[in-house]
This record gives sequence, C-alpha cells and structure tokens, in this order.
Amino acid sequence: MHPTLIDFGELKLPFFGPVHFALPTYGICVATAVIIAWLWFTRRAAQDGVDPDHASQVAFWTLLGGLGGGKLGLLIVEAPYYLANPGDILSIDFLQAAGVVWTAVIGGAAALLISSWRHGLPIGRLLDAAAVPVPLAQAIGRVGCLFAGCCFGGRCAEPWGIIYYSQEAARRTGVPLGLSLHPTPIYEILWSLLIVLPLAAFATRRRRRPGEAALVYFAAYSLGRFFIEFWRGDIARGLWLGGTISTSQLISLVMAPLALGAWFWLRHRAGAAPDGPQGSDPAGPAPGHETGTETKP
Repeated sequence: MHPTLIDFGELKLPFFGPVHFALPTYGICVATAVIIAWLWFTRRAAQDGVDPDHASQVAFWTLLGGLGGGKLGLLIVEAPYYLANPGDILSIDFLQAAGVVWTAVIGGAAALLISSWRHGLPIGRLLDAAAVPVPLAQAIGRVGCLFAGCCFGGRCAEPWGIIYYSQEAARRTGVPLGLSLHPTPIYEILWSLLIVLPLAAFATRRRRRPGEAALVYFAAYSLGRFFIEFWRGDIARGLWLGGTISTSQLISLVMAPLALGAWFWLRHRAGAAPDGPQGSDPAGPAPGHETGTETKP
C-alpha cells in the first residue's frame, strides 16, 4: 500500500516557508480516471451524432456535478463530525476526498441532464455515452482506494485477504493495520470491469432507444454495490438499522428497481422507434431547441 506515489519532501517557498510536496496515489488515479472517461465520453457522443465540442461542455459540468455530489454525500453521512468540526470542511483531507461514490454519480447525472437540456442536446444519447466509461473510471478510482487504504473491508479469513501496514494510511482513513481484510476495492474493480465491455456492446448493438445503456448501468452498478457493501469494514460511509445496512445500500435498493422499471418501459413502449444518429430521443432537446445546437437568446 502506497498512499503517496511520489514524495518531493519539504521545499522552502517565499512567504509560505517550508511546504511539504507529494503526489497522492489516490489523486493520480482519480485524475487518470477523469481524463480517460472524458475522452471516451466525447468519442462515444460523437459516434452517436453529438458534436464533440458540445459533448466536452457537458463533460465539464458533469465533472463538477460529480465532484460536488460526492462531497455533499460525505457531508451528509458524516454530518455529526463536520457539525462538531466545521473547520475541517476546508482541510486538505476533505478537499482531496472524492466523497461518496453514489452521490457523485447522481450529482454528475443531474449536471449532465441540466447541461444537455440547457443547450438543446439529446439527453438520452449523452447519458448512454457517459454510462460506458463511468464503470471504467470507477475501477481506476478504486485502484486509488486500494493504495490509499480507504473503503477497506472487514475481517477476512480467506486466502485472498490483504493486510495493511502504512501508518499514514491508518492516520488518514482509519484502516486497521496488521489484520487480514477483505479487499473490497478489488471486488469493486472486478465488478466494474466486468460490466464495461457488455455495456459497451449493448449500447452499440442492442440498444433500441437512447437512454437504455444508462439505465442498464444504474441497475448493474446498484446490484454489485449492494452486495459488495456487506464486506466493507469502514463506517465512514454511513450505517443504518443498527449497522446492518449502509447509505450506499439504501440508494442501491432504490436505484435498482427504478432503473430496471424505466428500462423495461423504455425498451417495450408502444411505437418505439429504432435508435440511431437520426433516431428520436425520448429525453431529447428542450422545446424550442435544435439537436446539437447552442442555446440562442
């Protein structure tokens, strides 16, 4: 486990004095995930008839929405701590934290919806373009979790359990040292990678209506996340019903049936037209807008 990828040591800066510079492994993984997801999203959007420049604008707001949603989720699940220590909201640890993944996904999706509608872009196609790279980005982000020691698992008696030794990771995340724990970040990495290619194939070959791939992603991620949470050992994600269920499991229990129900309705709705670059979008442009054009005053 290496929470710090590169440590530059202390440097003396004018007016600031000695400052410690280091590149956190988690931050590098998240940055890598964002870049890969952004590029793949714009490429898939272009293949689906959306101008790459417009897609990049949507990607920018989606990223901001995801970051804001993740941190808002962290404030909610750890509300008692931050109410008692409001100054920590401006701390380096809070600013570096990605926050709660589920609320980050929801925040990003909401930002994509608003941005797409505002610019008269096809919402369903852009949601599908985002749905494919998102699980890959999540897998890369969980590599950062693994190295940082966050999102750690509970006690594990199986031979694949992992043991943490980093004092820095224990200080930052509370991960217990010297104990065999479930490698829950690896579980989520494997699940996320497992759904990437089938989801890409579905979006390219089996999709009937724009928006289907996004709904399939939400259902698949909800299913995997719900079960993986049972092996988690950290309590920072929020626990309910006497500690038997987590915040992410509650969200998954809501999202899975909603996504499956919406997918079934969308796929089998009467008179559904086939999908394609010229096909209609059930969640298409706002009234008065033309697909792929900027908003006019």
